[in-house]
Amino acid sequence: MASAAHSSVWPAAASPLLAAELAAAPRGARVLAAFPTALYLLLDRHDLVLPVLADDALRLPTGLRLGLPSRSFDWGVAPGDEVLVGDGRVRLPHRDVVAVREWRPARVAPGPSRASSAGMTIATTRSALAAADVSGLLRDLAADVAATALRGRPTRRRVASLVGAGSGLTPSGDDALCGVLLALRAVGGGAADAAAASVADAVRDAAHRTTSLSACLLGAAAEGYAVPQVVRLVTAAAGGDASGTHGALPAVLAIGHTSGADLVAGLAGAVDALAAHHPLPLFPSTPQPHSEGASRA
Repeated sequence: MASAAHSSVWPAAASPLLAAELAAAPRGARVLAAFPTALYLLLDRHDLVLPVLADDALRLPTGLRLGLPSRSFDWGVAPGDEVLVGDGRVRLPHRDVVAVREWRPARVAPGPSRASSAGMTIATTRSALAAADVSGLLRDLAADVAATALRGRPTRRRVASLVGAGSGLTPSGDDALCGVLLALRAVGGGAADAAAASVADAVRDAAHRTTSLSACLLGAAAEGYAVPQVVRLVTAAAGGDASGTHGALPAVLAIGHTSGADLVAGLAGAVDALAAHHPLPLFPSTPQPHSEGASRA
């Protein structure tokens, strides 16, 4: 492992989400942040960030992933430095990170979904989410965004008030909106699909209000992409799987200082709105006859 870390070439796996940008002609990219496990590079647009990830980093869906643990190397760059990105590689001062294959980011499958068993209720799922210590205000704001979108009303003003709200590379409001986008996609169906599209459009319009990394991750969430821990949680919650939701919560809550908790607040708010909008077809509380009239459109 030590000899690999000191090699002049580090092989890596590229995400298909940024494969085209990585393969383009070489151009300068600014280092936004350099942590032991991750290097964030700003590409050609405000919302295009390439994370270069150590093996022990969170598997961000747009990342270029190394097979080396962070303890075995140093990036050799600092925030504000410029590196070259293109032709399938990132040129660092003493080595090149070269994409030799692709990897498949985790993605929330589009709905429609149902409770995982006939007796499962949305109340049970909501109770599992309520066990998490998250911001009640953020949950309420997320529920307001989701409910407005589910009613077919404009969401731009509400979404704009959340985009960029908070501090850090991924502000709290953005993390909550990721939870909303992922939940609406996971549930699916006519109203939820239309709501997801409405929120995604509003997020794109307001993306300039937030950090580049957060804008990039919001764009990925709008397409259903997130780190595996989050995908597992959203899939369980949207499917009415209380046991799966409870089991997936700790790994998500451990993400970042508040990022995981803020995303859970957004997810919980979206589930609240979905329950109020269309509770029975989403989460039947009693066994339903297997007929056209009992199934969700």
